Order: sequence, then structure tokens, then C-alpha cells
Amino acid sequence: MEIMKAIRERRSIRKYKPTPVNDDDLNKLLEAAHRAPSWANTQCPRFVVVRDVKIKAQLAETAAPLNNPATAAIGEAP
Repeated sequence: MEIMKAIRERRSIRKYKPTPVNDDDLNKLLEAAHRAPSWANTQCPRFVVVRDVKIKAQLAETAAPLNNPATAAIGEAP
């Protein structure tokens, strides 16, 4: 995809399909995120995969104030 098209067409996803992400796709995504550039090459990002429904609900409660659509997205994302 051409970079300007990707920038123009980007969007925030807050509604997800209930289909679980398979391990192969998840590993590809994590590898891409791991290889992404970081400020001053600090390599500071850490990624945590959460699949447990109860833990996702707890994260959603702490992530944002009420009426924020991202709060529900955390609990509903596969």
C-alpha cells in the first residue's frame, strides 16, 4: 500500500469481530511491532497478549473514563 493512501485511509477500530486471532497471525503482528522503529532506537515497547475474558474486563475498567468507546473495545477485542 502506498504510504499516503495508508495515512489518509487510516481509522481507529473500536468494534471487533468475535473471531479469535490465530497464533500465526498474532506472531506475525508481534514481530512487525517488535521491528518497528523506536525513538532514538530505545527499543522500549513491551507487548502483552491477553486472551482471558476476565483480565480484559479488568483492563477495560482501568483504561479510560466512562463513555469512552475504547473502554468497551478492550473487553470485546479477541
